[in-house]
Amino acid sequence: MKKILLVFADYKDEKQKFFDTHMSPRNQEYADKHGFEYLELKENLYKYRGSYTWLKFTILEQMLEEGYIEDGDIVTHLDADMCVVKTDIPYETSKSFSYSICSGNTHCMGSYSLKVNEWSKKLVSNILSEDRYQHFKDKIYEHPYVNNYNFWGWFREQSSWYSLSGIVPHSDEPFWNLPDFGWHSAKDEWTKYSLEELYEHVEVLPTAWNVTEFEGESSCEFLINKTPKEDVIIRHFAGGQQWRKEWF
Repeated sequence: MKKILLVFADYKDEKQKFFDTHMSPRNQEYADKHGFEYLELKENLYKYRGSYTWLKFTILEQMLEEGYIEDGDIVTHLDADMCVVKTDIPYETSKSFSYSICSGNTHCMGSYSLKVNEWSKKLVSNILSEDRYQHFKDKIYEHPYVNNYNFWGWFREQSSWYSLSGIVPHSDEPFWNLPDFGWHSAKDEWTKYSLEELYEHVEVLPTAWNVTEFEGESSCEFLINKTPKEDVIIRHFAGGQQWRKEWF
């Protein structure tokens, strides 16, 4: 079985220096500790559908097509703006797919772990579905705080996962408190997965695995799932936050 830790980073400003100085060595340390091959991509990155964030699945699709990964292998992806705070726990799913509900209360695709099998290979295809994208990409949703909320424009591949699993685009109530983590809270004809299938194949990790909003370091406008600093496993400097070296 092959295990890969996948990260891509190609910034045009001081963030690249910060990534190279802090994130990259920590990622390599984490990979070495838990037997991952560290695959760090910095060159020839391209925007897909106008954004780099789709690459976390298009690159995975390419790896599958080229036979670089096979059934039984595990790929764990981390966004470049993530700091692995606690390195003792390996991030590898026990099912087919895992991710975390972040402190900002989203089913966040900033990181994920995927075990290659027939179900997860189809998942990658479903997330990248052109029909799904064309249907939703310009749709405006109601949001209590944001006017003209283009959910797919903001969250892209994450929005695709919401559609597949029938998740309401925003909740002031923690998704942890909703039935079934919020799966099927906005079920429609585009919802692909039954609750039984989701429970069988998807593992939802605690918020400590993806701490986005954090008191004193972000706007905290959507700080819904608070996590004490001592419990944080991965700090995610999402939404243009300052990257803080003290977390390393």
